[in-house]
Amino acid sequence: MSLRRILVALSVVALALPIGPVRATGHVEVVVSFDAAAGELPEGVAVDKRGNVFVSLIAPVSEIRKITPSGAQSTLVDLDVGGNGPLGLAVDAPGNVYAGVATFDPATQGVYRVSRGGTATRLPGSEAIAFANGLAFDKRGNRFVADSIGGAVWRIARGGSAEIWLQDPLLAGTGELGIGFPVGANGIAYHRNAIIVSNTELGTLVRIPVRPDGSAGAPSVMVEDPALLGSDGIALDVRGAVYVAVIAQSTIVRVDGGSITTIADAGDGINQASSIAFGTGRGDRKSLFAVNFGIFSPAPTPELLKIAVGVPGAPLP
Repeated sequence: MSLRRILVALSVVALALPIGPVRATGHVEVVVSFDAAAGELPEGVAVDKRGNVFVSLIAPVSEIRKITPSGAQSTLVDLDVGGNGPLGLAVDAPGNVYAGVATFDPATQGVYRVSRGGTATRLPGSEAIAFANGLAFDKRGNRFVADSIGGAVWRIARGGSAEIWLQDPLLAGTGELGIGFPVGANGIAYHRNAIIVSNTELGTLVRIPVRPDGSAGAPSVMVEDPALLGSDGIALDVRGAVYVAVIAQSTIVRVDGGSITTIADAGDGINQASSIAFGTGRGDRKSLFAVNFGIFSPAPTPELLKIAVGVPGAPLP
């Protein structure tokens, strides 16, 4: 089942959802516009410590683009793997880019590390991840991967192979989208010795403690709300609030305790935004970068956006 069919199903679900929470719009700026006619469909976004923004373009393009703080755009790597291609992205401290690749083929799927020079290497054991999606790092350099089909979070230790870190019903999808498989764990982030995961079909945020020995503690639901149905990528600010790209509802919301606030929606140019990441460059630390998928809109707008939210992002490991 392709990512396109997943998003069609999510869009249908969104039509039946109730009106969202209180709206507090921030300034939205278009940084880069992509060419939908050429198959340039952005899905993942990540920002390195130098302020460079990386965007994954799913198949048929299957590229990771680099956008510098000055706005210059180049292709970091063409993975040419078929299937859905690269989805979620993350960047480590040295500047290597990691991509979750879902192809439904063990010969090509998994997690790829792309060096600053553009050399791609698949991490050992990651071919067993059914649908590698969101990615996050902890302070020890462990890589955590959301498996949307497997209802699991995988861990790839530095120098090690991928292994299931936690598989739990709170991370599993329900199959209610009717696309042939469940869509559960999706967006993922590390914060204060815990892993935060969005569940697409359950409309929840799940918190998983990281024990001192690195194992997973008991997961719990942080929040469950119709405003989170169809959630995708997430990011956190310095205060611990969670920002969620709700692709099915074309919204970006902030979850702060029990309060949910819409930061931007379709009226601000959000068009099936799938991933978000805080800026790191000068003047960008209080901004979210987001990518519009938007291909199913009557007027597709695949774009990289910058949204002023007024709070700095949580420092990444």
